[in-house]
Amino acid sequence: MGSPTLAMLAAVVGAIIGSYIGVLVLRWPAGEPTVSGRSRCDTCQRQLAWFDLVPLFSFLILRGRCRYCKAVIDPVQAFAEWAGAILCGLAFHLLPIESAAVCALLFLMLLPLALLDARHFWLPDRLVIALALLGLLLGGIPSGGVELTMRLLAAALAFVALESLRRLFRNVRGREGMGAGDPKLFAALALWLSPYDMPLLILIASTLGIALALFTVARRRSMQQMPFGSLLAAAVVVLVLVRL
Repeated sequence: MGSPTLAMLAAVVGAIIGSYIGVLVLRWPAGEPTVSGRSRCDTCQRQLAWFDLVPLFSFLILRGRCRYCKAVIDPVQAFAEWAGAILCGLAFHLLPIESAAVCALLFLMLLPLALLDARHFWLPDRLVIALALLGLLLGGIPSGGVELTMRLLAAALAFVALESLRRLFRNVRGREGMGAGDPKLFAALALWLSPYDMPLLILIASTLGIALALFTVARRRSMQQMPFGSLLAAAVVVLVLVRL
């Protein structure tokens, strides 16, 4: 278990990175630049001052509204900041320091994927490929020391299994039941985890999906699609924090 001071510093860094992730999630699907350009209100287009952009606090101080036009700020921005802070803080608080940095990086890589899938049912190949490449380099730590050869084999089997299930559902039901990006994400995650974790990962994600469906029904809302990529990302966080 790490020190509270280190966990707090990690939370601050996570909030800052989460702030950029929020911008990425809001701008990338719209085709807007995510790196260049000054931060601005999406409604009135006024450039925002530095004190409007302090992670975690500015959203609370402004009560979720633009200082100038009072338009509602998309809550995904605040969610990304808080999620980044909490995930990084937990990683450095609960895990040994040699594992914490790698696991925090994994969580931060999964955060934009989870948010993009939840909002747009979109898992960008560029992010999934980046996740897979980092898994090749760093996956030995969260996997518990599993050799790269085993993780590569597990990734191939994971992709084939989920892609076969996706195609089978489409052929039987005549509609898509799973996005094309989900098998790719599942394979990328196999490079980070132990092969023995993959069935458990599916079980946790499915359980979260059932809970989400029940919650949606309880609120008398319909759900035509379920962001399975988001559920996989959440399942990874649960699995890693509990197991390590």
